[in-house]
Order: sequence, then C-alpha cells, then structure tokens
Amino acid sequence: MALPDVPTSDLLDEDPRETISRLMAVEEDRLRRRQADLATARNALVRLHGLGAANDVPAIAPLTVEVAPTLLRSLLDETHGIVRNVVMRKDVGSGTDQEWMSYNLEVVRAGKEQRTVYDDSVLDNPAVANELADWAAAGEHQRILAGVPNEFIVYGDVAAVGPEVWGEPESQYVVVRDRMLVQAFIEVFDRMWAMASPVPMRRTSDVAEDDHLLALLSRGFKDEAIARYLGWSLRTVRRRVARLMDELGAKTRFQLGAEAVRAGRLDAPSTDTDAYQGSGLAPVQLGRRELSG
Repeated sequence: MALPDVPTSDLLDEDPRETISRLMAVEEDRLRRRQADLATARNALVRLHGLGAANDVPAIAPLTVEVAPTLLRSLLDETHGIVRNVVMRKDVGSGTDQEWMSYNLEVVRAGKEQRTVYDDSVLDNPAVANELADWAAAGEHQRILAGVPNEFIVYGDVAAVGPEVWGEPESQYVVVRDRMLVQAFIEVFDRMWAMASPVPMRRTSDVAEDDHLLALLSRGFKDEAIARYLGWSLRTVRRRVARLMDELGAKTRFQLGAEAVRAGRLDAPSTDTDAYQGSGLAPVQLGRRELSG
C-alpha cells in the first residue's frame, strides 16, 4: 500500500524552544499590526464624525495603552497648532512606548512646536533628566512645576488625551474631542505654563542665582527639589536661603517672600486673570505657590 506524500520541512530538526520562540514572535507581530489597524479605523471613524457622517461617535472615547501610540501618531501628524504636554510621571502611559517616543522626538526635531510642563519629581531620576536634555536639544520648550495636578496632552485645538481619572495616570486613558472640553484643557495648560519655571541654565552671577532661588521658593519647590533643579548641594541651598533671610531682614521663609517682593527681587503673586485671557480659578490655585516653612 502506497503511503501518502508527507510535506517535508527544514524545521523538523529545529530545537523546539526555538520553534516556540519564533512562533510567538510571529504572533506578537501580527497582534501589533492588528492593533495598528484598529487604531487607524478608530481615527477614521472620528474623522467621519467631524464630516457629519457618523453622528454617534462619542466626544470622549476610551483609549488603551496598546492602541494609544498609533492613534497619537495620527493626531500628531494631523496637528498644525501647538502640542501642549503635561507629564506627571515617565513610567506609565504611552510615554513608555519607545517606538512612539522616538517618532514624537523626530517630529519635534523637524520643527513641530511642543511645549511640555514636567512635574518637579522628574528631577529625582538622573536618567530622566538626561532624557529631558535630549528633548530640549530637539527643540521642545520645557518648564518645571511643583505639584502637577494631572497628566494630559492637547493636539492643537482638536483633541486632548489623558487619564480618565483626574490626577491618576495609571487609570484608563481617554481621547477627548468635544471642542469646549479641549479649550478647557488648553486654558488649564496655559495657566500651568505661566506658573512653571524654565529648565535652569548655568547662571553667571550670584544675584541672578539668588533671584532664581527666590522664584523657585515662591513656586513651592522644596529644598531637595531646588538642589536637584539647580545642580547644587542641599547644604548650599539652605546656606543661601539663610543668607537671603539675613540680607532681607526676614525671620521666616514666608517673611522672606514678602521682603523679596518689597525689595523688587520677586514679583508679587497675581490675582488678575487677564494675563491668562480667561476666567475661573486664579493661577495661584493651580499649584503650590506658598513659601515652605
């Protein structure tokens, strides 16, 4: 009796561990392509909604971490205005996807205007500080703020992406396309940007350094954060604060702020919202502005 033909394979002698590893890599690649296709389809639905072809597309839609990089890339490519970015942490969200971050970095390097407010906690990690330097070199506009209240990113004036639960970057992410809500995110960002401090550069005089130290204290930075921010030792920060208190005749750090304002070394906290072109919470209510005691 003749046996049926059996297909031959060069893989019959392959180590089974290598076979399993190869097959898993193929399936993972297939899954990534499927996720990219789903993200493209989602974005197409949203664009159809903008054309009036799909009125049932929600103004706020869930966004998984797996799909986020592809959708964010599409939003970035279509955005003609400023990209406004707020970062609380660097270990969660789409910012952990290296392929997406590399693409975003190249877009900034090519000329896309991106402004990012970083929470001062990023200064705790030297590796993150080096990463910030890379982004700054690419052209990103950066500022640091003590106590960033939430993490989000706004693409022009058409979409915002952030965690579903305010202040919890570990929660489910959502994409917001309701124009009123997007404008609200822009308003919040612009106020935070106005309150934040530029990433420090090397100072050339003691007076300039002291004025910068006073500004950081007024914005709520603790001594440890100031030391990291300016590249000083903690002992140097405390010594210079003590010298400023003696120089300005202040017995407490709160008095130091008042005396610095009186001496013209520090701008008085503003309660006028005109500079922010909007109404609502005064800028002082969005962050920790008091001098620490």
